[in-house]
Amino acid sequence: PEHERQISDAAKATYRAAFGHCELLHNMKFRAIRASDFQAVIIAMEQKGMSKSSCEKVLQLFGQLSAWAMREDIIHKDYSKFVDTIAQQKSEGIVISKQAIATISASQNPAAQIVQILLATGCRPNELFNAKTAQCQPTYFIGGSKTAAGKNRIIAVAESGRAAYQQLLAQANAGGSELLIGGYEGNKNYSNWVKREFNELLQEVGQTFTPYDCRHTFATQAKRSGVDPQTLRRMMGHATLQTTDKYYTHLDTNDI
Repeated sequence: PEHERQISDAAKATYRAAFGHCELLHNMKFRAIRASDFQAVIIAMEQKGMSKSSCEKVLQLFGQLSAWAMREDIIHKDYSKFVDTIAQQKSEGIVISKQAIATISASQNPAAQIVQILLATGCRPNELFNAKTAQCQPTYFIGGSKTAAGKNRIIAVAESGRAAYQQLLAQANAGGSELLIGGYEGNKNYSNWVKREFNELLQEVGQTFTPYDCRHTFATQAKRSGVDPQTLRRMMGHATLQTTDKYYTHLDTNDI
């Protein structure tokens, strides 16, 4: 009850999904669960071919429940700390190449405008598509999603995408739209946008990537540019620095 006040509906759904993978434990009293019981759930998930991120979400659930149980004096040892996973991550995102970004900047495809803003903000695509014009300023907008750390944060727009952003904002204000995306000339529904204009843009660019990869690219470029890690964490809307560093920065051999 305390934790759910700080997370979004999407995060709650993630916890429910994680709980659904724990059928082996559903009929056990929590005080009777040991590390081997927790581990059995993870091993079963690994044998089903589930991804590392899915297994880690279950591990996170184990940790949350164990911390609460210790606080309430239900257990006296956190057995979740002894559990791990060897599952492989199916996809950790990619960094969009400089050549592809140059092609996007020169493209006349309307989707290029959205991609430029995603690359210049590092925001999640749904955060851009749900941004309200009333929360938009010339160089940033207030928005966010998921955890408390990600909600209602300042999402700055780097110079590389500022012209595209300001044009979108001006058109949205001119049309009296409540949403920033109202100024976009193409599909304003995210799913339809991906299926149509975005896929057309990919054919022009010559590199396959997802809208979410713009976020990975932003984080990696920010780290290469020397942005303070804690500042980057706040820009990304992450609760912990570990998430930013582990999943959203893709440094290559030359960087190291």
